[in-house]
Amino acid sequence: MSLDMEQYKEEFIDEAREHIETLTQSLLTLEKDPTNTDALNDIFRSAHTLKGSSGMMGYKDLQDLAHAMEDIFDGLRKGGQVSSDLIDVLLECIDALTTRLESIQDGTDEKIETEQFVQRLHEISKQTKEAPKKGKAASKKKTSKKPEVSEFGEKENNQIKKALKSGNSCFLLKVKFTDDCGFKSLRANMVLENLSKKGKIVSTTPDKKGIEAEKIDEELKIVFVTKSDKNEVAECAKSVCEVDTVQVNSYDDDSSAEPKQVPQKESEPTKSKPTIDAKTAQTVRVHFEQLDELMNLTGELVINKIALLQMTSELKNDSLRRLTGNIDRLTADLQDLAMQIRMVPVSQVFDRFPRLVRDLSRKKGKKINMIVEGRDIEVDRTVLDEIGQPLIHIIRNSVDHGIEQPEERKTAGKNPTGTLKLVAKRKGEQVIIEVEDDGAGINPEKVKNSAIKKGFISEAEAAAMSNEQLTNLIFLPGMSTSKTITETSGRGVGMDVVKTKTVALGGSVNMETRVGMGTKLSLRLPPTLAIVTSLLVKDSNQTFAIPTSIVSEIVRVDCEQVKSLGSFRAIVVRGRVLPLLHLHSLLGLEDSGESEYLEVLVTHGSNENEKVGLVVDFVIGQQEIMIKPLAETMVNTKGYSGFTILGNGRVIPVLDLANYISRENQGKNQANR
Repeated sequence: MSLDMEQYKEEFIDEAREHIETLTQSLLTLEKDPTNTDALNDIFRSAHTLKGSSGMMGYKDLQDLAHAMEDIFDGLRKGGQVSSDLIDVLLECIDALTTRLESIQDGTDEKIETEQFVQRLHEISKQTKEAPKKGKAASKKKTSKKPEVSEFGEKENNQIKKALKSGNSCFLLKVKFTDDCGFKSLRANMVLENLSKKGKIVSTTPDKKGIEAEKIDEELKIVFVTKSDKNEVAECAKSVCEVDTVQVNSYDDDSSAEPKQVPQKESEPTKSKPTIDAKTAQTVRVHFEQLDELMNLTGELVINKIALLQMTSELKNDSLRRLTGNIDRLTADLQDLAMQIRMVPVSQVFDRFPRLVRDLSRKKGKKINMIVEGRDIEVDRTVLDEIGQPLIHIIRNSVDHGIEQPEERKTAGKNPTGTLKLVAKRKGEQVIIEVEDDGAGINPEKVKNSAIKKGFISEAEAAAMSNEQLTNLIFLPGMSTSKTITETSGRGVGMDVVKTKTVALGGSVNMETRVGMGTKLSLRLPPTLAIVTSLLVKDSNQTFAIPTSIVSEIVRVDCEQVKSLGSFRAIVVRGRVLPLLHLHSLLGLEDSGESEYLEVLVTHGSNENEKVGLVVDFVIGQQEIMIKPLAETMVNTKGYSGFTILGNGRVIPVLDLANYISRENQGKNQANR
């Protein structure tokens, strides 16, 4: 039985990454709490499994490094001391393992120079104290068991009888794998391949199909005929990695041990082989491109469903209406399912950050306790991919600029250890991600001085701005108040990326900060990008789609209620003065003329507090749309995020107005002062 290891490569990489993630998280936990035996056991098991699977796949450098790490973890379990220096080296080993996996996946196959890591681990292990080794436990008394008698069909019985008559031995093997064994099907095949070199395999439970389907529960049962003795057979099976125990029982040729023959009818399923309950939970690996295509097809179906509903509404046919209603319901269910399949927990991104904060704080000489909440909150995979980089910028700024040095915090009457919270939660359909620290906060005076010095605003403009507006200037490209440039931040980049990325996703950014108390940034994100709920509006005889994520309400006001404030017009909604912006003015279109009343969308810009009244000619209604990307020639067109196709076949643009609204609103507020 030959095995093509290439077919298992992707599965190996995925499993190895899970073990590396476990190693990373458990090491960080162990550094905070050296007495945490659960974390220590987790990292030992992960290193042991990674060592075994790497060796089985032929990646000796991975195997050697994992083995060296396993030895360290074994020493810790025996009483060795946990230190931050040790954790540093182990995390560097994990980085090397990660890089090696990437090289396996991309085909470069650049091996790890394991000697340097093994040497450093050896040196660091000398510094740890090892507890006295306990004496070996008394060996358990061996109890003899009678050979297990199984019932077989005619074919199996004939093979066994023939083997016994020719002087061969027949054995029943029970092979049990370790509790944390991954790749059970692969390891089972390895056992069978080894045994097939020494004899003939009569049957297995589960059978071949069951093994391939990972339907191996506690043990693999094998009926095997061979000229080898019992010990050789046992050693042959045990030589496969992550085989925990092998029990070998002999079949004798006496009446008490000879397998019984059970007649079988062709119409009945076989009852002669012992069965093991299979695990019902199964998963299928799907490429992201296929998920994207599924969503695209679902979106096309939604578009055609809307067209069908419009057509049906014009026809008075009850049967057609019922059929269309069923299609509407089924399409909605399919759409929900397609969106659920694309949803992934934020932990896939969040779990990277404790390591980042730990490394940065050690370099800065700061003490930071990171708290992560809401790891199970799910968002669209595309949203999660895009938000990772902005979160890195926010967290780096919190570590570098936000949280102070321990001595400085003591002087200010604070705990020397700062706190950094990363929280995900749901509010309605949207997902909110918050990053909050208890550091120094953002000083609006420093921001103002830096902005004036760099020419972003004049002194007169700065004098007219509120503290909130001044602190929000940090979102401008090239804006920084850092006096020194560090490898972490301070190069005038970062926070503008946060705003740009978040707004591009159809979200918004809100910041709260108090000098000496800390800063909290909240990113409000849509749950998905492909199919969104939008308002269809008309302005200047054209139809546009505006995502409802930036619209809080729609109001109709008489033109007499519009007030002039300096150089712009405004209305009062719920006691708040809202500057008015006309959609045709933002897009550079012709004015369609005055009317007796105004249709006003109460919207916000990239900052949720930047409210503005967006005037349109007419609101058609609310509709789910599928956003298709702009052509390459239109990618840089401002004010547009894509286009969609309506049920009647019309192609209309989808507007991206958050940045426009922020800029216009800021200008009008300054003019008002």
